[in-house]
Amino acid sequence: MIRRRTRAFVAVAAAASVTAAVLVAGPGYDAARVRMSSGAVWLASSGTGEVSLVDGTTGEVRGHTRVAAPGTALSVARLGSAAFVANRKTGQLSRVDSATEQVSPSGADLPASDGLVVKTTPDVVHGIDVRSGTVVSVDPHTLRSSGDRTRLAERLQPDSVVVDGGGRLWAIDADTGDLVWLADGKRRSRPAEAGNSRLTVTTGRPVLVDPERDVAELLHPGTGVVAGTVRPGLDAGDVVAVSGSADRSRVLIANSTRGELVVCAFDPRSCTAPVKVAAEGADLGTPVEVDDHAVVPDYSTGEATVVDLADGSVVSQRLLFAGPVRFELVVHDNLVFFNDPNSNAAGVLKLTGDVMTITKHAEAPTGDDGVGQQTDPRAQQAQQETKIGQPERTPAPGLTGQPALPDSSTPEPKASIVVTPGNRGAVGDEFELTMTFLPAVIADADWQFGDGTTGRGATVRHRWQQAGEHTVEAVATLGSGQRVTARTTIVVDPAGTPPQITGLSVQRPKPVVGELVRISAGTSGRPDMWAWTVTRAGRNRPEATAGTAEFSHRFTTAGQYTVSLTITRGTTTATSSQEVTVARGAVEGWGRNRSGVLDIPPAATSGVIAVAAGDAHALALKADGSVIAWGDNSWGQVEVPPEASSGVVAIDAGQAHSLALKADGTVIGWGGKGVKDLEVVPPAARSDVIAISAGFDFGLVLKKDGSVVSWGASPGNVEVPPAARSDVIAISAGFLHCLALKADGSVIGWEGDEGGHESATTTPPEARAGVVAVAANGWSSLALKSDGSVIGWGDNDWNQISIPQEAKSGVIAIDTSLTHSVALKSNGTVLAWGANDFAQTAVPPQYNSGVLSVSAGKQYNLVLV
Repeated sequence: MIRRRTRAFVAVAAAASVTAAVLVAGPGYDAARVRMSSGAVWLASSGTGEVSLVDGTTGEVRGHTRVAAPGTALSVARLGSAAFVANRKTGQLSRVDSATEQVSPSGADLPASDGLVVKTTPDVVHGIDVRSGTVVSVDPHTLRSSGDRTRLAERLQPDSVVVDGGGRLWAIDADTGDLVWLADGKRRSRPAEAGNSRLTVTTGRPVLVDPERDVAELLHPGTGVVAGTVRPGLDAGDVVAVSGSADRSRVLIANSTRGELVVCAFDPRSCTAPVKVAAEGADLGTPVEVDDHAVVPDYSTGEATVVDLADGSVVSQRLLFAGPVRFELVVHDNLVFFNDPNSNAAGVLKLTGDVMTITKHAEAPTGDDGVGQQTDPRAQQAQQETKIGQPERTPAPGLTGQPALPDSSTPEPKASIVVTPGNRGAVGDEFELTMTFLPAVIADADWQFGDGTTGRGATVRHRWQQAGEHTVEAVATLGSGQRVTARTTIVVDPAGTPPQITGLSVQRPKPVVGELVRISAGTSGRPDMWAWTVTRAGRNRPEATAGTAEFSHRFTTAGQYTVSLTITRGTTTATSSQEVTVARGAVEGWGRNRSGVLDIPPAATSGVIAVAAGDAHALALKADGSVIAWGDNSWGQVEVPPEASSGVVAIDAGQAHSLALKADGTVIGWGGKGVKDLEVVPPAARSDVIAISAGFDFGLVLKKDGSVVSWGASPGNVEVPPAARSDVIAISAGFLHCLALKADGSVIGWEGDEGGHESATTTPPEARAGVVAVAANGWSSLALKSDGSVIGWGDNDWNQISIPQEAKSGVIAIDTSLTHSVALKSNGTVLAWGANDFAQTAVPPQYNSGVLSVSAGKQYNLVLV
């Protein structure tokens, strides 16, 4: 019945959520107007219930002020020399004075909520509960509230509550997408249909960024009417975080889906070329701006990237934390502070990439008898400016100065070297080299550049003065004493060597109609100019052009295209072309047509990028991120919910239920009505998910931390074994058992309560290394090896694991159902074996080429052509 799943890696961006403490210093009024004592800022520590006054010029902690019991989530904002701190547990608001470090508690009745945030203006402090959409306004001097709660909406977008230059509070209604704002104590609204939009403020005016419509709109502060529009090049479903410049009319857009930063100006109305700041599917936070530079946080890695906004170049990329952290970036007096409100870790990031770490408190304060407790700032250990790492001199963020001890439960990190802008250049060109680790750690490295010179640091820059191939070696000593080595090769051409195009890249190589395709190239010689054209066969005029190093294009018609690039450096040029075949992206199938599962709807005959065959129903994923379903609906499995109409990146069909994964890492489930524990996706499976698989009566998801979560009516399948709680890279939920593929290429399996099918979950020796994909169903299992061969184990009553000779090489995808299996070869040919009672393994001749993907249902198959 069910299968599934082949190794489909899906990069997603985790949804931005309300953090434990929010320091308001980015978009809106606060960043533009607030000034405190020079170089000092209040940083929150929810674990200790403190705020710490940190000097960004010396790294000294001037003092600590207790504002809540340890472990209390805090929201912090600033106004003048004071910090306003809201206790999310009690709703109490406090003001902390920078000069005296004294606390003035308020009697204001703010909503006690984990969605409580604080926004300040010179005349009012707003306490906003995004969960209930209510606002309480407080006098910043007397700390007295008006006594009224204003309801802006039922719920508000948590990262789209801003204050404009006139003190008006703006937000987005999370349910309707309407624009709402508070002016002179009165609620106002305007229909906007901005469900996936974000708000920010530039030069005191609100800006709405809407990926669904690909617009950034400058709004009139009084009426909300659109006063100016630019198109940043976003796609529906893109997950973005935005901020605005204080001194010029522009907006900074961090696109998690693509891992890019785009800067758009309203005067003139234009947007820059995207700047790559992270991997696709990263979890990017709100950019901050200082001195015509942007700093973009990446919560998924603990990194921050500094971008020069004058020329769009990446100045540095620095690891601030040793793993995923939802940290804060706070700009004050031209300093960029970073802070983890849930730990002791903080510091200052220089625009050059240098980092000064700060330990906010030497030890946790004791007692829980109210606020105002302070510690002696002299207990703060000495700090020094350093590159990231150097554990022998400066403790890494989050540590208290004690040497790190080896942790036997932590896998040994693997190291690599990232070279910017690439591994080839000319004599005299500058290269930036960064040593990176997986899992992430903080460490400096000793570098040998292969030309007799050396360097030290997590990131170094170097210019080679001799042409040739140079082997670069970086050696880092970790806190455990372990030495880790990484190597790479740099090709240096003689000075004046004409530029070369080393290769064109079209992702994906076989796109379908309507799919947004990323196009880039590898080059040498550091080109001055780029000129791209995309031309359809038989046409003279290009249908697209671009002048950037990489760009995106959406093909609207199937057929043959030529992608050409000409690069120029000085007076020399180089040209290269590549043929691209754009497929129709149509779903087709054969076998048993139970419940009309082979009656393909018109919407699935073009522009489909993925297909999933269930027991007697099917799903298709369109290039625009929407889901189509057809076939049996006895359990509501084809009643696609509105949430699956956009932003979906992966699908799977079970016996009587369906799953969809969205780009923000959330999971949607429908169908399975009446099946115990199946209908509702549990909280653990609703965020940070990168892969999904639907079993017979249970669901399986893979989270970005490498752990597997399961739920449904089969307790044995739901009880994930310890071995599948880390380092997993792919999953497959079958009829009565599950498979997980580990990062080392080995396969593990487990089964439900019924038992008796150990043969399907007992991994054979040949599946304990070198596996790249898995597929489970019935009482049998399949695995695809890195050499393109398929292996199988378990029940073989229908010959479903009797692998044919043709499937022992050249296979790129596999799937299996209860009684038969299918495979896709690299030349687009489909193979099938096992039961043939409904001709499901008699592959029609038209599928001997041109197939993009395969999926096996109960007694039928679907393909994407």
